[in-house]
Amino acid sequence: MIGLLIFLIIIVSIFIYVLFAPLYLEINTINGLLRLRFHRLIKAQLVINENSLCLDLKIAGWRKQIDLLAQKEQKKQKKKSIKKQSEKGSNRISLKKISAIAKSFKVNKFYLSISFDEMMLNGIIYPLLNFLSFKKNKRIEINFFHENEIILEVENNFFRIIRAYIKS
Repeated sequence: MIGLLIFLIIIVSIFIYVLFAPLYLEINTINGLLRLRFHRLIKAQLVINENSLCLDLKIAGWRKQIDLLAQKEQKKQKKKSIKKQSEKGSNRISLKKISAIAKSFKVNKFYLSISFDEMMLNGIIYPLLNFLSFKKNKRIEINFFHENEIILEVENNFFRIIRAYIKS
């Protein structure tokens, strides 16, 4: 009986950990970083090399690197019949639910520096982005060097996503 109780406590604590552990999405074009992290347990990072696009997975100490552009030696293609879903049975998420889930994300870092090809368009948009930067209290700028940069780090957890989905 005590063993069953300990097992249930372990299962419930793992479930609570998965619900409340932070989930991060990081995008940094300056360093070429695109990473998705689930606390410190799971990390998936997209690495761009000269001729390849690699996915670097780290799961609790285990590491695997997958080249996404590599050709497979053996291609096994099995044609599966695709069942058409009727409109009644399809799982569609409404725009209201998507908006509620998007609002549940917390933006930790945000920096955006964009440049358009035309100098006059940069000059016209400059005051608008300056006002937007002041209003949202985030760094949004226009540069005149034809460089586009973004640094974005957002945080969420599964509890907030589920709560937003249910409430909307």
